[in-house]
Order: sequence, then structure tokens, then C-alpha cells
Amino acid sequence: MNREPLRFKNGKFKIMLIGDLHEKYDMHTEKAAEKVEDMHALLTKAVEQLNPDLAVYLGDNAWADDKMRMRSVISRILYPVSVKDIPFALVFGNHDRECGVSLEEQTRLYNEHDNCYLYNADDSITGCGNYNLLIKASKSDDNVLNLWFMDSNNLAENRELSKYDWVHQDQIDWYRKTALELKEKNGGKVIPALHFQHIPVPEEYELLREAKPYERLDSVPGHGKWSNKNYVLKETVEGYLGEGPCTPCVNSGQFAAWKEIGDVIGAFFGHDHMNDFAGYVDGIMLAQSKTAGFRPYTDGCRSGVRLITIDENTPENIHTKMYHFKDFGLKSKSLSPYMQNVSDRQDLKLKVAGALLGSVAAVATTAVAVNKVSKNKK
Repeated sequence: MNREPLRFKNGKFKIMLIGDLHEKYDMHTEKAAEKVEDMHALLTKAVEQLNPDLAVYLGDNAWADDKMRMRSVISRILYPVSVKDIPFALVFGNHDRECGVSLEEQTRLYNEHDNCYLYNADDSITGCGNYNLLIKASKSDDNVLNLWFMDSNNLAENRELSKYDWVHQDQIDWYRKTALELKEKNGGKVIPALHFQHIPVPEEYELLREAKPYERLDSVPGHGKWSNKNYVLKETVEGYLGEGPCTPCVNSGQFAAWKEIGDVIGAFFGHDHMNDFAGYVDGIMLAQSKTAGFRPYTDGCRSGVRLITIDENTPENIHTKMYHFKDFGLKSKSLSPYMQNVSDRQDLKLKVAGALLGSVAAVATTAVAVNKVSKNKK
């Protein structure tokens, strides 16, 4: 990869996160075209209003069964960013490796675009797209910020242990080795870093607490080994919990390695389409970015992007915010009026209320019938 170094501009560096588009080649139906229009409308408006210095695609980006179709789908999801010449990076998700084009070939296709910063730093370790990008100061070549990108792999080999795979030990070793080399070159001081990958780490469950009985309708069931409980966000956590974090059930020690090295100040994930919460565990921000697409399951008109802003003078501080489709004043073409105006939690409550009313009506109807029978018997 031979690209111009990324730099702070006017003392700021802004990163726009684009999660789980699940874009595919199919464009044969009117509904498919409308979903693409909605996705393009969101990303176009977000680029125009947020003016990011870097866009990061958080995995489960594109699907096609051959190279020609994959090139078309990749160009489609990159268009709103590329037309404005915004640099982009990405990580691969579990579904990116379930199509007819290898991750290595996808990497080559992404790099056909001049604004691509994706590469593979070490072909000898697990996965594809393990790398880092250094962000330089506005007016010097000093490295102010580091960005880590990690392949979180696919499904676990042993499904009795975990449904989803985890970042492997050789990847963690590569991170540790590279981080320490950067620290040495930086005069013995770590460079503040942000980390991006598709599947979140198990420590996200430390941002949740078990729901109380009266919070049942505002809670979600956990995933995997946490599935026997329902959860809500802790009071100190911002954002929305729409589903139990689908993390690996095995803790590989990745988070512990971040703590050991001391450079990672925040980690950002996709994978869970409806979650957009952010909170701190042991001083490290863990944040989810909701899907930015309309192909996969989502929360009505609340598909969105997350913006991260880092100040050059205080790079250890993270400022981040989710921007949803409706926040930009957009109107969906692909969603029904009901889905445009009702969140998944509101939908659940309406269905529960409807079921309860239906039960009450049924009981009332039965009571009337029994009363009539009783009168007739008399």
C-alpha cells in the first residue's frame, strides 16, 4: 500500500463508522433498489454533514458469488465515500468470508480504489486485514494517534464452546509486538490508539446488568453463555441496547492485552445490527455501531453511522456520537410507514399489549357465552 499519510486537520481527526451493510449483488426487484437508495441517502448525507477524515467499514460489508459481481457491489457501497474522495479503511466480518470471493481477492478489489487504506500487515497470522494506520499531526510528521484493525474471524470450530470465533493468540502476539515497537520508536511512550473489529469482545457484558422483573419489556436476552438472563444497560452507559451482544463465549485475552500495553483507549465494533451503546470498562471505551444498511435486520429508520472525533492536543479523549437516518431528516423508500415510526422496542410493547388485549377480549367473550348458557339452563 502506497498512500499519503493520514493527518489531523485544524487540530481534529474525524472517523465515520459504517456498520454491517450486508450489501449484495441482487438489484432485480424494486424493493432491493429502494434499500440501496436508502443506504446511499444515509451515507451521502452523513459524508456531507459530518465531513469525516476517514470512513471505516466495520465488516459484513459486501456479498457476491464471483469477482465481477463483487467488484460491482464494492463500488456500490464505496460510492458515497469515494465521490467525495474520503479515505476509507475496513475490517472483514464473519459473513464477508461466506461468499464466492476470498478475503484476499476482496482486498485486491477494494484496493482498486485510490482512497483505500486496507492492507494485510502479516500474511503469516490468522485472518486477513490485520493492520494499523498512524495519524500524523497537522503540521509535523509526529504520530499523534494509532488505529488498529483486526480480523475477528468467523464461526468457532468447536460450537460447544462458542458460536463465534475470537481473535487468535498469534493475532494478539502480532498486536503486542507491533505496539511495543511503536512505543520504542516514540521515545518509550505509547501512542493513543483506537481499535476496530467486527465481532465484539466478551467484556461488553460488563456494560450491562441483569434486568429487574419490572424491566422485562425494556431488556434483551443475552447471547451464548449469557442467554439464561435478560439485560439492560448500566446507568453510566450511553446509547441503545437492542439485542444481546453476540460476542464469543471464549475470552481469548485480547482485552487483557490492551490493558497490558496501555495504548488502546477505545474499541469499536459492528456485528450487532441494533446496538449503538458506548461505555467504559477499566478505562477503555467499548462502543457498538448500528447497521448503516437496509438489507439486514435493523431497527426501523434508525440505521446510522457513528462519528468519532479526536482532538490533536488531547488524543486520549474520545468524543463520539451516533447519527441515525431520521436525524438527517431523511425519509425511507424501502420501509413501511409503521417501520419508519416505530422502534423495535415499541413494536414489542405494542405486540405484547395487543396479545394481552386479545386475551382479555377472549376471556370476556367466554364469560358472556358461559353466562348465556347458565341462563338458558335455568
